[in-house]
Amino acid sequence: MKLSIYSAIILSLSCLVSNSANANTLSNEQLCTAGLALAIDKQPRGINTKGLSGKHVLLTLKDGSNDWDYRCDVNRASKVIKIEARDRKLNDAYLKQVIRYDVTNGVRAVEVMMKKRHGGLKSEKYQARQLKG
Repeated sequence: MKLSIYSAIILSLSCLVSNSANANTLSNEQLCTAGLALAIDKQPRGINTKGLSGKHVLLTLKDGSNDWDYRCDVNRASKVIKIEARDRKLNDAYLKQVIRYDVTNGVRAVEVMMKKRHGGLKSEKYQARQLKG
C-alpha cells in the first residue's frame, strides 16, 4: 500500500515537471510576431511566419506578397527582439531600434516594449493564443 502511494506521488511530480519544462517559453516565431505587431501597429493575426533562415525568423504581412517582408532575431539572454525590413525604405531608425520583451502570466502572455518616435515608451501585451500562426 505504501509503495503504491509513493509511486503515485512520484508519478504526479514527474508529470508536473515535464509539463512545466515543455511549456516554459514562447517560440521565437511568437516573440517576433509580437515585436513586429508592436512596431508597425498591426494585430498579430495580420502577420504570418514564412519560415526560418538560419537564426532569423522570416515574417510577412497577410495582405502582402508570398515572400518575406521582415527578418527578426531574438536574443533570449538579454530579452531583445531585432527586426529588419526587406524593403530598405521601411528600414528607418524607428524600426531598427531594440524591442524588449517580458514573458508574463506563466508563459501565457508576452509584453513587448519600445520607444515611441517622439519620446516615451510604447508597449503592448499579447496572449500566447493571439500569436499562433
